[in-house]
Amino acid sequence: MNLVKMFKLMATTAAQQVTVGGQAVIEGVMMRGANGYAVAVRRADNSIDIDVNPHVPLGRRKPIFKTPVLRGAAGLFEMMAIGMKSLEYSAQQAALDDPAEQEKRRKKGEVVDPHAPASNEPPMSKLALALTMAFSIGFGLFLFVAVPNIVTHFVGQFFVPEGQDFLEENSPIAYNLISGFVRILIIVGYIWAISLMPDVKRLFRYHGAEHKAVSAFEAGKELTVENVRPFTIFHPRCGTTFIAITLMVAILTFAVFARVLVMIWPEFNEFSFAARKAMLIFGHILLMPLVAGICFELLRLGGRFPRNPLLKVLITPGFWFQRLTVKDPDDTMIEVAIVSLKEALAIREPAPAAEAEAAEAAREPQAAVTA
Repeated sequence: MNLVKMFKLMATTAAQQVTVGGQAVIEGVMMRGANGYAVAVRRADNSIDIDVNPHVPLGRRKPIFKTPVLRGAAGLFEMMAIGMKSLEYSAQQAALDDPAEQEKRRKKGEVVDPHAPASNEPPMSKLALALTMAFSIGFGLFLFVAVPNIVTHFVGQFFVPEGQDFLEENSPIAYNLISGFVRILIIVGYIWAISLMPDVKRLFRYHGAEHKAVSAFEAGKELTVENVRPFTIFHPRCGTTFIAITLMVAILTFAVFARVLVMIWPEFNEFSFAARKAMLIFGHILLMPLVAGICFELLRLGGRFPRNPLLKVLITPGFWFQRLTVKDPDDTMIEVAIVSLKEALAIREPAPAAEAEAAEAAREPQAAVTA
């Protein structure tokens, strides 16, 4: 089956399928369904706290964001926002279980209820969320786009004759292959470093629980610990797989960009090295939403057609990367993932405005009678 047929099949069956996904958070799992997302967190007393959030996806609010490729870029930013809110909620629950935090509240004369939100920890405002996302994206682009590109220039000097410069605009494919390898080293090193932290090790186990629950749901199994436990901890639509695909697609996209830039703008070579390098890196950054959109489509295709040889080549490195970020969960973690997924699936689609107004009008006389 070729890619054109696969895209057509995706379009015709999308309305018939419920796509779920999630994210591991601190001592818990966030699951996202068609009409919202839920966060389930295991507390110190072994209970499970749940935060349910109805949410209409951007693609349903703005039809333009249903366009292939564009929907991937938009979905990535939307998922980042949801992920940060979910992490904030789980962090607040962890703080409430912290003995030091409880003692501090007792000293202030507060009644310590581990399941009551801390009065001094309001939800993240839209401005704070925007600033946090901007900082995270900026730091990520610097570390994974700018740094590999600059390092490659100096590493590449060992592969060219003395007195010559190793430039991206002159050798775009070789340059971006080396840059991609440097980027992989940075990402693997970063994941390895944080995996040494005990809390992150548990986060990776909740990541495995999330994958197991999603796989069981997609297989049509009843969501019980016994049914979910046998499923694999790896999943083709994992965000880690998305990173692996991004690494490969970025190499080709950036190489084409450098070649096309020189072809359509001959004066580019007349600028200083620093100016050319800055423009190339800035161009890479501008291309990242396009790269993300392409990778999103490939990831969806890979999840839908895992046996296709071409897509399997793209997805397989993602499974290698998942071995770094996904670990086997215990039954208590699987239980949390199941609770989160069930709550996310139970969220109903908001009624249209007209229906909501009619329902409100119908309730008003009854309220007047019972008042």
